[in-house]
Amino acid sequence: MTDPRSLLFVPSNRPDRFEKASRSGADAVILDLEDSVGVSQKVASRDNLQQAADLAAAAGQSVYVRVNPVDTEWHTGDLAAAARIGARGVIVPKCEDADVVAGIDRDLAAGLELVLILETAAGVLNAVALARPSDRVRRISFGAYDFALDMGVVPEQAHALMTSSRIHVAMAAVAAGVQPIDTAFADVRDPGAMRRQTEEAHGMGFTGKFAIHPDQVPIVNEVLSPSPAEIDTAQRIVAAFDEAERDGIAAITVDDKLVDYPIAQRAQATLERAAQFGLVAS
Repeated sequence: MTDPRSLLFVPSNRPDRFEKASRSGADAVILDLEDSVGVSQKVASRDNLQQAADLAAAAGQSVYVRVNPVDTEWHTGDLAAAARIGARGVIVPKCEDADVVAGIDRDLAAGLELVLILETAAGVLNAVALARPSDRVRRISFGAYDFALDMGVVPEQAHALMTSSRIHVAMAAVAAGVQPIDTAFADVRDPGAMRRQTEEAHGMGFTGKFAIHPDQVPIVNEVLSPSPAEIDTAQRIVAAFDEAERDGIAAITVDDKLVDYPIAQRAQATLERAAQFGLVAS
């Protein structure tokens, strides 16, 4: 399955937003049972999941369910609800301990992925271990706002801390062979800042990003997809390098720039990612 670029949160207690989410162009929809749902609606909101999942599936979107943390009374019921609707996976917030994640794996129905959000100091510091406790951990993500709360800082005033923590999570994901997903951006009225943060994430190695509003989705999809210029360059590099390699040559120039194995492999990866999203023929 394709790694999603954009993962759009939708409150499970807001059926009025389900259709708009399905028309957003997001690669994945996250049906949220956690932060956006009040305590009094936690259980009842599970009844809305199937409607939202059906709309998303009809739009070709992957469906995830963000469950409540493992130490809450709703966690086990949320896992069962995700299995009932045939979700692609569950998103588990506030992950800190690999043994706890292994326990969730044992409780989870067959076939579902685990996506972990690291949003405390302990979670970020344990990122490497958290990416590996189960083969079903396919993605790990950074949760900036709960992390800032745990650290006692304001995100906008702690750039160095937030940046280093994001990079640490991205590196842990890549080292474990799972997808790194970047944090959501809270100000839905500032598309310019959203774009800048997404470009930063791309430069840190993130290949997916959470969105909290449909208007953020096109930005994420554009920034985290190869551009037409990147695709053109990659195609020329791959073609030239393949021809040179047949002659036993492994270092050439394309556009006056050195191309050797790492550069050629990166170009091939660019074309493979472009093909995943229908930007070039597979």
